[in-house]
Amino acid sequence: MIRDVGVLGTGLWDGPPITNEVFAHLQSGVEVQDPYRGRRGDDGVVRVAGAELVPGTHDRAIAAVERSFTDPYRGAKRRRWLPEDLPVSKAETEAARSALVDAGVVPGDVDALLVHSFLPDGLNPKNAPLIARALGITGGLAFDVDSVCNSALSQMMVGASLIATGQARHVLCTQSIAYSRVRDPNASSTVMEGDMASAYVLGRVPGAEMAFSWRTAGELHAAISLEWRRPAGQPAPPYWRGPGERLLISFDQQLQQRVNGEVARYAEITVAEALARAQRSLDDVELFVTHQPMSWFGAYMEDTLGLRDGVAFDSFEEYANINSPSITASLHEARRAGRLERGTRALIYCPAAGYTYGAVALRW
Repeated sequence: MIRDVGVLGTGLWDGPPITNEVFAHLQSGVEVQDPYRGRRGDDGVVRVAGAELVPGTHDRAIAAVERSFTDPYRGAKRRRWLPEDLPVSKAETEAARSALVDAGVVPGDVDALLVHSFLPDGLNPKNAPLIARALGITGGLAFDVDSVCNSALSQMMVGASLIATGQARHVLCTQSIAYSRVRDPNASSTVMEGDMASAYVLGRVPGAEMAFSWRTAGELHAAISLEWRRPAGQPAPPYWRGPGERLLISFDQQLQQRVNGEVARYAEITVAEALARAQRSLDDVELFVTHQPMSWFGAYMEDTLGLRDGVAFDSFEEYANINSPSITASLHEARRAGRLERGTRALIYCPAAGYTYGAVALRW
């Protein structure tokens, strides 16, 4: 348990919303091919790429899945895309500056900057020094803490530990995703992907608490990967033009079946452990936040964990799937909605490609 360390402020890149009108070629009612589509069997069980949703146990998740697949936009109403000429580091800097202002912390008081960039401006060195220079942070370390989708959680644990052990006064954590730069325009998942940069500031907060739990399943490493390949539907170019490849996200369908089949088990394990370390129960949870790779995932976690109605907070309609900024964006919006304030007992669970699973029980 880490005590008296908490989040002082949050911030997001202020990109303009992109509505579903950008996908005008998709008409309501058109069946979109998608590996995550749920199918209801004769036994009433909805099977979604390895996950089994059982009536009476997963009623909220089943309803959310069925809503999602009558919507060609998969439950997303808005998302953000980074302008092509905007470096990711600049979006990260904007989010970081907003979080510092919200926290009432000046750059000179930041002793550590922890960064996750998907994608960084360059392969190596990555974005942390660029963000530090833009903000005027010179008195501390700046480096990557990268666990993909749950980087906001791993950064929280590392940053809080630095503060708790006296190595830092304030830690600035940033996360970003640039899906639009690696998306396959012919893949149906693009309707539910967005770009974002987010940030939060950690510091001393009397009464705040954090209790973490983690698990790793490295055998699932290849389930999701970023690799050089041709977009779907594009023919191979003539040999004199070169390979014509670009960075694109790819999926191993067999491993994805295992991921979705096991994600609930890891949620139960890590959440139970985090709550036990915090000496709390599910009944004590006032706010639940999870990663939102699909619009129905939050409802699936509600059913899996047995959470009360009204505890979970969802930001998918506004931002779609935004990878590592998802947790920070939901916390930011929950604060704006009055759902998260000092003393709130919160619970966060997040899986991540790699594959890692993390949970934290918080007293905000």
